[in-house]
Amino acid sequence: MLIFIYLICSLLGLWLGTEVLIKGALKIASFYNFSHVFIGLTVLAIGSDLPELFVAIKASLISNQGLDTSGIIVGNALGSSIAQISVILGIAGMAGYLTLTKKQLMGEGLIMPLSIVLTFLVAYDGVISLTDGLILILAYLVYYISLLRLEKVTAHETKQKGRAWPYILYILAGGFLVIYASDLVVENAIILAESWGIRQTFIGIIIISLGTSLPELAVSLNAAIKGSAGLSVGNLIGSNIFDLWIPVGVASIIAPIQVNINYLIPDFIVLLAVSCLILIFFNKTKGLQKKEALGLIVFYIVYLGYKIVQNVG
Repeated sequence: MLIFIYLICSLLGLWLGTEVLIKGALKIASFYNFSHVFIGLTVLAIGSDLPELFVAIKASLISNQGLDTSGIIVGNALGSSIAQISVILGIAGMAGYLTLTKKQLMGEGLIMPLSIVLTFLVAYDGVISLTDGLILILAYLVYYISLLRLEKVTAHETKQKGRAWPYILYILAGGFLVIYASDLVVENAIILAESWGIRQTFIGIIIISLGTSLPELAVSLNAAIKGSAGLSVGNLIGSNIFDLWIPVGVASIIAPIQVNINYLIPDFIVLLAVSCLILIFFNKTKGLQKKEALGLIVFYIVYLGYKIVQNVG
């Protein structure tokens, strides 16, 4: 039980570090008058995904030393994606009116199912190799560059250059806390899996994924309350694409990732199904309705129950 408490505290530290880092990055972006599009694509989408990335890197470094932690890497990637596109989107939808433009729906929206299919294909043979990881990273770079090219990003320096250094300290402090907390998360997760006799993948999908999704929850909920629907939904869709391609891709470059594909096929199916479902919701003129948002929350609760039964069985 004490290990479980340590894990929760480590996840909270991960969330706090990300919050500090994002705050500093937003201040820097605002200080130099970067566009909102640039802020959304870089600071929010990538910044809120740092917990997943650092957890994957730490786990892969441990795998490189002889202790396989593949279940944590893949489980966290899938679990975070499912949590973000169901329960977190549902909570944000209950807090505010959410919709997507046709441009967003045809852009990031359609890339999301593609990211799921591509990740499944590279994992299907049971191993995500160095080559597979490079494919995932290249796919994300193509996607990211194409988004940036669609927007004209301009930045103008202010006359207050000397006052930017406190925000840089925010970024450094937040980054240090994220790195330190991610170490603790992986170490405690391994101990918990061994002491409780449960799968690493289960720990990754259920416990770690919820913890590493806290930044997305904070960003999306805050944006929904303030009426910024595009920022709220875009952050979650962009985060899902990032989570499946970058943490898994980077981790596989450090050490090959072993995948129990039979155990994870239902999770891939669930993620693809709910992703397509929310695209159908947003394709309507009225966007995501409250009853649909509530349905996403209930869906995730049912999914949690299924994973618990699957692990016990």
